[in-house]
Amino acid sequence: MKKILLCCVLVYASINAYAQSQIKYTAKVEAGYQFFLSRPIKYDVGEGWLGYQLGGKPNGVDLSLINGISFKHNLRLGLGVSYLNYERINGYAVFGDLEYAATKAKISPLFNLKIGRSHINNQYINGSTETFVDISGGIEHKVGKKLSLQYKAGFRFVHQSIFLPVRISTRF
Repeated sequence: MKKILLCCVLVYASINAYAQSQIKYTAKVEAGYQFFLSRPIKYDVGEGWLGYQLGGKPNGVDLSLINGISFKHNLRLGLGVSYLNYERINGYAVFGDLEYAATKAKISPLFNLKIGRSHINNQYINGSTETFVDISGGIEHKVGKKLSLQYKAGFRFVHQSIFLPVRISTRF
């Protein structure tokens, strides 16, 4: 009986040691620069108007931390938080992050979609909060078994403006 129990424990341990899970935890640290492109919304100035949410043509900087899960190493779903700074107008964003790596090769095409809420501390009382959409693409370079670098560019629609974000990320 002890031999059977010992064999069962050894079989169970070896199965768990070599098991490959389809879903894994993933985290990403991301830094980016957002080039201002245009402001498609034009207003007829009225009484009490304090100006656009982002005055002038401000470029921006963002620093993000994203935690989530990876399905088969190609499809990733996560939640993130960002610190934002548009030329001395700071704020934060909370968002969902959907990412797809086209192949499992060492260098792979990468597609990314972020949707969330962005808050900036501008001239309006309590600042301005808006929904944002960020669509980008790029490449992922696998440096090690669990570490990859990502280089992305795309379009970001937020605070009555369109930006061209250029980002570098480390995913582990």
